[in-house]
Amino acid sequence: MKISISIPQYNRINHLLRSLEIIEKQTYPDIEIVISDDCSSDDTEQKIRELIPNYKYPIVYSRNDKNEGYDRNYRKCIELSSGDYAFVIGNDDSIYGEDSIAFLVDFLKQNDLPDIGFCNMIEERTDNTLVERALSTSVLGKGPDIAMKYYSCFSFVGGLIYKKSTFNQFNTNKFDGSIYSQMYLGVLVISSGYRLFSIKEPLVLKDLMLDGKFRHSYRDRIAKKWKDFRIVDGGLPSVMNVLINGLKDAGELTQKRGAYIFRRMYTITYPHWILDYKENHAFPEAIGLLVGMYPSKNKNFSILNIQNKATTLFVYLFYSALALLTPVFLFKRFKSRLYKFFKK
Repeated sequence: MKISISIPQYNRINHLLRSLEIIEKQTYPDIEIVISDDCSSDDTEQKIRELIPNYKYPIVYSRNDKNEGYDRNYRKCIELSSGDYAFVIGNDDSIYGEDSIAFLVDFLKQNDLPDIGFCNMIEERTDNTLVERALSTSVLGKGPDIAMKYYSCFSFVGGLIYKKSTFNQFNTNKFDGSIYSQMYLGVLVISSGYRLFSIKEPLVLKDLMLDGKFRHSYRDRIAKKWKDFRIVDGGLPSVMNVLINGLKDAGELTQKRGAYIFRRMYTITYPHWILDYKENHAFPEAIGLLVGMYPSKNKNFSILNIQNKATTLFVYLFYSALALLTPVFLFKRFKSRLYKFFKK
């Protein structure tokens, strides 16, 4: 079985070079590296072409003529893959553990080649802590209810795994520009009756460090002073839109499932971000999110019936107050346990 390690690339060539150096340690022989370069402004092309002749595994390198944006480049790195499966990582991620790909292949063969999956990650920038989105190494099932239960596991692109033949059936540019095309694709595939799997073992090394430093953080961009206050939505309405359309395009959107998406967003994701902003001393950003996430501002609010609209408004108000009033120390103490609870 051939595995493509598919990487959407844009600048940060030094991160990518370190990632490739780590990947060379894999013990599994049938691997290809696929790099889709979204017209990087650094010396990515030169560095990769210099590396190709002497690299342990074959490298497929393609450079876009113009910058096409995250979603298109994400899909393209999978399109270019010739493996039976495409294992996607970010260009500042790598593969954790020398036997990770061999382990993955054994799992896929033993479980009759499931269609789409995700794995856990080790985050280097936080002293190698475990990012636990998978609670088991198993086939989780298929159908819209499974898609709704696990959609949040597709928010990080690192460690998403696609059977290439299944990806080819569902690949579409419909949500290019949303920055959440992978979530739409995941919901559509699983809701259409294709099997989802998870790998509890960490296969991805996330957020590589260079010279002991991590240079990229959203925390540097959030409003911590009232003079920087702005109304924001954190991209959450875009997430809800791709989820609703994933169900709709699979023919599985019902009033109950639409209401579930709103309820889950307002009871889990939305209050989490308010508390996260508070933890990072960005109360103005938290208030900006509260304003930006008022339910009627969401274009999909209209699909709900009157009862579900009223319930959604109540949930929004209740969890807004709860998140604003919850002490940060309680959030820090219990957030990992809450995450596991909602995954079960």
